[in-house]
This record gives sequence, structure tokens and C-alpha cells, in this order.
Amino acid sequence: MEQRRFYNEILKYSVTAKCTEPLHIGSALGAKEEVLVHPVDDIPFIQATSIAGAFRGYYEQTYGEKKAAELFGHRKFKEKTDNEDLDIELEHESKIRFTDGVFLNNEKLIIELRPRVSINKQMGTCETSCDEKTKRESGHKFNMEYISAGGEFKFCVYLYGVSEQEKKEVEDIFSALNNESLQFGGQKSNGCGYFKIEKLLCRDFDMTNSKDRDQWAREDELPEKAYKNLTSLFAKTSCSKNAYTIKVDAYTESTLLVKSIAITDGGTGKEVPDCENIKNGDGDYIVPGSSFKGAVRAQMERIASYLDCFELIDDAFGQKSNAEIQGGTGNLYFFDTVVGKTKNDAQTLISHRIHIDKFTGGVIHGGLFSEKNVAGSMSIRIAIKNNKSADIADKVCGLLIMALRDLAIGAMSVGGGYSVGKGILSVKKIVIDKNSNPKKQAEIDFSQKKIFDKDEIIKACLTSVQEG
Repeated sequence: MEQRRFYNEILKYSVTAKCTEPLHIGSALGAKEEVLVHPVDDIPFIQATSIAGAFRGYYEQTYGEKKAAELFGHRKFKEKTDNEDLDIELEHESKIRFTDGVFLNNEKLIIELRPRVSINKQMGTCETSCDEKTKRESGHKFNMEYISAGGEFKFCVYLYGVSEQEKKEVEDIFSALNNESLQFGGQKSNGCGYFKIEKLLCRDFDMTNSKDRDQWAREDELPEKAYKNLTSLFAKTSCSKNAYTIKVDAYTESTLLVKSIAITDGGTGKEVPDCENIKNGDGDYIVPGSSFKGAVRAQMERIASYLDCFELIDDAFGQKSNAEIQGGTGNLYFFDTVVGKTKNDAQTLISHRIHIDKFTGGVIHGGLFSEKNVAGSMSIRIAIKNNKSADIADKVCGLLIMALRDLAIGAMSVGGGYSVGKGILSVKKIVIDKNSNPKKQAEIDFSQKKIFDKDEIIKACLTSVQEG
């Protein structure tokens, strides 16, 4: 094992970042539904291990496993030699350290509670299980907590005796926070865990200098002016590193309803609907990325079964590991969509419904209930990541285009109430950006009934699916 090294230089980065999308960090108690809360400060935080893991994953993907082992450390890293039968086992002490990301306890820190449900893929209905004691079936419905977009947190990164090249490479990771190339936490394919750097400060401590050593001993007490402000270098978002970015401009034909948690009158005595469409932390009515993903996945699975290319579903959405299969992440990501440009722009409609007794055909006693539905324009955003081969990205894009076509013609819906006419969208256009160099774009304009595809992006994607 390497002996502990001494460093002549220590770099400290102080980072203030803001959530641009919701964030879910699982609870330390093992409950996936709750966000992680600091046991002392009693506010949400991101564990240093989660930040380090995200940084290392990006660094390893960009610069390779060997370089990642040299910077982040590795207890047993095997370096391949020209002799296939010989591996050299190395040990590296980490040259980078992270602190917890602690959220600022202000008005921007909002915890959202969103209902979720596990779907049986074979039946297309809510997953159920049987209680061994009562022998009763129950649905797999649960609520999940998210830190709302807009929440701000701070964390620090320390570099010990790194080269100028390693310094530059780490700073490139800060840029990745601003171009959707790096995410923290869970629910990534549902558009969660994206950030924007609000402030980036840097301090270079020369440990051969007595003054710097004294300042290092009290580095937490140093004023902001003691740091170099690098915010302007990373403020501008770089070009997206997604393989494709898809935008769907649509509006509701009637109304839609993605149910939130149950509503109460809060003791005011005012009449409130039994349920309403889910809202984000800003109070906007939304369709969560998870709802779009579920609807689109179901349609893509139908198409893939017909075209005999079901393996693309695992490429698009990922798969869980088991005794026989090595799991992996997908490359298709969905984002929350606001209904109406703002909460004041969305239209709401309260409808009254009744529960019918299936045996008698009459109304169940006390079965009257009300729903607050929502209607308005929508701008749906979907990304296909560059984490798989270009060929796979093209095929997934082709299959996605087919599903979005079905959305445009009313063959699929979003949210609940499809049988009573809810969740049907009228699509104005679909814009497909291929984030190549140079960038290419295609557009399907349903209002004009025209396809604009001079670079033959759509043709190439559809052909790759049919030929694959």
C-alpha cells in the first residue's frame, strides 16, 4: 500500500447549485419514498458519497477507468499489461474529497409529495400482492418525496496535489452540471437530479507558505473575498451532450387528470374537490415525467412487439439486475411538463362523478365524488442520452417517433380517465434535434401536415428500427 502523501498545494472549490428539476435522494432509513434529512440540522442534504459517485462516474466515462483510479483512489486497481496473463495490482490514495451538499433552509426549499404506482407489465394494471395473514390483495401504490426545482444547496470539493490537467478535468465536471450531463440522486429517467451552478468560488492554498497554512487551518471562517470567483466561467450552459432532444408542442383536447394526494379542507369548512391534478413546488399544474414515461413506454412496447424488436425497450428504459441478467440504465429521459405556461394560464374544471355498483347497475351509497381537472397548452421535453452506441440512440429515437405519432392521432393518452375522454392531446408539432456536430434538426408539423427533414433524421431513425 502507498504511504500517505504530503501535498504542497490544496485547492478548495465552494459550490452553490440550484435544482433545475426535482431531486430525490433516498432516506437513510431505507424508505425509498422519503428524502434524506440531516439527523442534526433536520433539513434535506445530499451525501458526499452521492456527489463523489456522480463525479467519479462522469470522470471515468470521459477519461477512462485508470485515470479515475489515479484521481479518486482505488484499493485494488488492476492495470492490464502487454502480457494478457499478467495484471499489475495498484493502490491509489484519493486526491479529491467532497463534503455533503446541504440545502439552504429558505423559501425556495419546498418538499413535494407525489403519488406513484407500480404497474404490472403483463396486465397493464396496478401491481398487487397478497397479504399472507389476511389473504387480501392490495395495490402497490405509494407516495414519493422530492425536493422541488429551485432548491439551493452548497458543497465543497478539495483537490490535493493534482496536476494542472487534472484540475482542468475536474473543472470540466462543473460545466457538466450546467449541460444536463451530470445528475444526482434517483429517478433520473424521470427528469430528476439536474442542476445549475449559481456560484463557484476557488481558493488555492500554498502549503509551503506559512500564511496559507494558517488560513487553511481556519478555511471555514474565511470571507468570500478570500476566494476567486469562477462563476462566470461556468454560468453559460454548454451545448447539450444528449444524442437527441425531442420537443412536443401540444394542448389538451378536453381535460386531463394526473391525481395528486388526497385533498382536505384544512379545517376551513370550505368545499374542496376529492382530487385534483398534481402540482409542482411553484403551484403549477404538471404532468410528471414519470407519467409521460409510463404512457410512452406502454405504447413503445406495443410497437416493439409488433416489429419484433423488444430488446430496444431495455435499451430505452433500462432493466433491473437479477440472478441471470446484468442490469443497466436506459437512455430515454422524460421531464415534468407544465400545463399552461403558468399556473394562472392553465384552465381548471371541476367535474362530478359517481361510483356504480357493477352488480346492480345502481349508484353506490355515498359514491358521489368530484375531480378538479386541468386543460391548457403543453411543451413536452424528452432526451435520449449518449450513454449507449449511436446506433442504439437512432433506433430508440425511431421507436419513440412512432409512439409520439400515436399520441398525435389520439391512439394513446396521458393520466387517468381515458375511458371517459380524458388525457387526449392534440399535437401541433414534434421537433427533433440531433445534437451532432454540426447540429441537425427535423420537424413534424401536424397543423400543416408536413414533415421538414432535409437531413433525413426521421428517415434514418425509422429505417434503423425496421432493419434492426
